[in-house]
Amino acid sequence: MGTTCKTSTVYIANKPLQDFLDVVDSIETLGYEDLFIADQALRKNMYAWATLAAARTHKIGIGPSVTNAYTRNPGLTAASMATLDELSDGRAKLGFGAGGHGVDKFGYDQSKLIGTMRDAIDAIRRLTSGETVTSTRDEFSLHEAKLEFKPIRDEIPIYIGGRGPQLLSLAGAVADGAFLGGGLLSPSGVKYAQERISIGANSTGRDPSDIDLRYLVFVSVSQNKEKSLNAASWFISMLTKRHASLTALKAAGAQDSHIRKIKELGDIDSIPPSELRTSISPELMDLYTIAGNPEDCQIRVEELVDMGIKHLTLVPFSNEEKNILEILETFSDFDCISS
Repeated sequence: MGTTCKTSTVYIANKPLQDFLDVVDSIETLGYEDLFIADQALRKNMYAWATLAAARTHKIGIGPSVTNAYTRNPGLTAASMATLDELSDGRAKLGFGAGGHGVDKFGYDQSKLIGTMRDAIDAIRRLTSGETVTSTRDEFSLHEAKLEFKPIRDEIPIYIGGRGPQLLSLAGAVADGAFLGGGLLSPSGVKYAQERISIGANSTGRDPSDIDLRYLVFVSVSQNKEKSLNAASWFISMLTKRHASLTALKAAGAQDSHIRKIKELGDIDSIPPSELRTSISPELMDLYTIAGNPEDCQIRVEELVDMGIKHLTLVPFSNEEKNILEILETFSDFDCISS
């Protein structure tokens, strides 16, 4: 197979520290381009872990995937990212999004999401370039704010994470790249994402091909495919029930009945993963995941590359057979993965 794709990974910061450090110490030799740390919910502190990653690596990009304008004031995000950029010698990358289930715990009003994100990104860019910023919204405020140090770079790459039509168009309009949210792994899903990015890019006179598109995919590898699928079943159920854009899922080919079955589930936190999995149709599961034994996973990656996907951002879920590092090692060996 001649066509290959790049890879990066997102680490969900709810594991023991040593597990994370094992990944950090191997990630560059495995050929991954970036290591992102999820900044959602009340998990371990993303910036503390990112600092460790910056100190123990030399090449890869490092940053949050994704942070938001609600739980973190954009002024603090600008200062934190500029600090991380200095610690990593210019390797910081900012993933920015709506906040997902991480915002639920704090009760913020997200009814003006797109405007909030647009203003926050503008403020972050202006702050890191040395400007003084005043921006007053119900969601956050900055009053003659200015960084009290000079960042080593005026511009830190910003990636907007999401799958809804407005979020993707915003990414095309103002961001350097996009994390295309889970649930779009089909030919129609790829077409939908690219069309929405293009609409945003054209609205601000940008070339859509300049936007770095990265497709999020939940991955788990074991000889027992059922165990692999169980590992990601809670996350898929949570996204579909609480946060996924129905417009995006339907554009990718999800059926109303399959979505409705998950939305009608009770408290998913109390349902065993194996039971949750039985509520997720195979067709819907495929829109989110690459799972199964190594041979199955390589075939699936090749299918996604053939759809035109040039960069996969893996979100690995450990299972009874393999931990996160072992899963990342498996994917790095695939012929269709460039390093």
